[in-house]
Amino acid sequence: MKHIVRMYSVMMGFSLMLPFFLNAQSAQLTPEEVVNLRMVTTVSIQPQGNFIAYTLSVPRSPDEKPGSNYSELWLVPTGGGASRVYIRKPHSVSSVQWMPDGRTITFLSKRTGFDKHRQVYAIPLDGGEAAQLSHAPRDISRYALSPDGTLLAYIMRDATPDSVKAARKQGFDQSVEDTWSTINRIYVENLRTGESYLVTRGKEHVWEFRWTPGGKNLIYRASLRPFTDDSYMLTDNYIVSVPGGDGKKLLDTEGKITLAKASPDGKYYAWLGAVSFNDPFPGSLFLLKKGSNQPVNLLENYNGTGEAFWWQDNRTILLETLEDVQKVLYEVRISDGRMKKLSPRNAPIFSRLSFTKDMKRFAAIGNTATHPDEVFFGKTGRNRWLRLTHSNPVLEKMTFGEQEVIHWTGPDGWEISGILVKPVGYREGQSYPLQVQVHGGPEGARLNGWNTYYSRWVQMLAQHGIMVLLPNYRGSIGKGVAFAKGDHNDLMGKEFEDILAGIDYLVDRGMVDPERVGIGGGSYGGYASAWAATRYSERFAAAVVFVGISNQISKAGMSDIPMENAVVHWNQWLYDDFDFTWERSPLKYIKHARTPTLILHGKEDKRVPLNQAYELYRGLKFVKTPTQLVVYPREGHGNRERAHRLDVCRRGLEWYLRYLLDTKGNGKR
Repeated sequence: MKHIVRMYSVMMGFSLMLPFFLNAQSAQLTPEEVVNLRMVTTVSIQPQGNFIAYTLSVPRSPDEKPGSNYSELWLVPTGGGASRVYIRKPHSVSSVQWMPDGRTITFLSKRTGFDKHRQVYAIPLDGGEAAQLSHAPRDISRYALSPDGTLLAYIMRDATPDSVKAARKQGFDQSVEDTWSTINRIYVENLRTGESYLVTRGKEHVWEFRWTPGGKNLIYRASLRPFTDDSYMLTDNYIVSVPGGDGKKLLDTEGKITLAKASPDGKYYAWLGAVSFNDPFPGSLFLLKKGSNQPVNLLENYNGTGEAFWWQDNRTILLETLEDVQKVLYEVRISDGRMKKLSPRNAPIFSRLSFTKDMKRFAAIGNTATHPDEVFFGKTGRNRWLRLTHSNPVLEKMTFGEQEVIHWTGPDGWEISGILVKPVGYREGQSYPLQVQVHGGPEGARLNGWNTYYSRWVQMLAQHGIMVLLPNYRGSIGKGVAFAKGDHNDLMGKEFEDILAGIDYLVDRGMVDPERVGIGGGSYGGYASAWAATRYSERFAAAVVFVGISNQISKAGMSDIPMENAVVHWNQWLYDDFDFTWERSPLKYIKHARTPTLILHGKEDKRVPLNQAYELYRGLKFVKTPTQLVVYPREGHGNRERAHRLDVCRRGLEWYLRYLLDTKGNGKR
């Protein structure tokens, strides 16, 4: 391969040339600008519909101590106008909500000078100092106000038993797998009297909850053990009266589910869930009549994926769905499941909808191909959604690569979709280097919106003359349950052939130079990248593996999600077929590996433990393939700290420019 001969000659000198490329045009994205992007993370519309409270993720400054982004509280009028900040860094807030009268905004925070624990606070709409609402003896993880605003329910973990504390003081701080001493429970505090009490008195560990419309009961999603794997695979919905007691299970469900919601009249419950235990995603809408034990799947024949829902009234549900690479809002009639599309064709890639009390207006987070998440305002059924915020003015001066949706045929005639981003200045008939950006999950999807982040170099690469393909291979969501299950018992089989077919499609059209194809991704996308760099090394000139998998046998034995990994990803346990599990492990093919591979991993990653990075790195070193391993302290399955994000962004960009552009560093433009 040409790139094998070329790579050694450019390795040492390229890093000296990188600043030239990054600053060649003032209108180009740099890693610093990508990491410094501000993004709206949650929205909450005032019940009366005049204002939207939202949280804005704000990166730390280079001179601040390491840590995750701040989450500031802002307010914007729905009629348009300037946003106003209420809580600014170094404070952070989450779970923003409104009091029913619309005069007060509430939020969760740990505030210096107040309580040492994470508590609920309130700030007047007119501004001023925040006041503490809750008085929990330990950190609150979630909260919700009662419909009339007089009661505050929240989740709090049990206190550590005195016997455990005493043992730890003596040095007996060992952990024993599959044992626990505390769980999450729901408490209620009366905001008028200040009195609080325990609500859930059973043995379930509570993950999330909500009030029923009448305010007399709480619905909560819980498991019998407080482990991550259980939170995915082994939860059920329960209901308990506000005075407290043992919760009653709504239905004995199987597989992944979301938190149920009661209809306004209390006659029905609805939730998003799996159709079977091995269904990868809770994307079907189930309806259960009170007193019945036979739920109805309202999306049984739907070739999309439900992602969120709200009761509009007693007869209809508003449903947010993913269809291929777009988001769609539907009105669903519960009597027969008939669906009516409400969102316009030009709607942004939206999420986190928040509705007014009358359900006629809403706030949403939305992004497009030219900007990350911002605040949008709309009216149910209207075709115009109004963008209210512009958090990153620097982007408005930039030229981005043209983005389009493409389709190709994978094995067995399956239609595969993807997002193609052309290089800036693209010319028809010219072939370009290609980077394939593979999403994780695999029950995820890349959408036709903003796709550039610290570990996704999409528009930065496009601005440097590199084409980018983001494939939604079989196993992705957005095309129905059968497609999401399409990789079962065949990891890195036909799903990776889907990716290869996408590359071949672009090569056959003369758009891509087959000698200069790179690949990268995180988590399952990192697994695909490691697979490409070993099993299919002859086809790839560069790979970046971020928190990826190299040995499926050792990974399965150390991950914090062994059940989910086996049941909804593999559809089999490795103990039933070690040979097949090893066959689908990149490490098996290490002697074939000639692709220069950058490996990036968090030291504290429990999802894909650090050994996966070392096993791949040691193997590549053994076969003398160019590689680099970077380990980030304090980081888990993805980086939180600004400096670490910036390092991933810089290294990944440099790696691709080094190995995908020609020896002069300017590619084929």
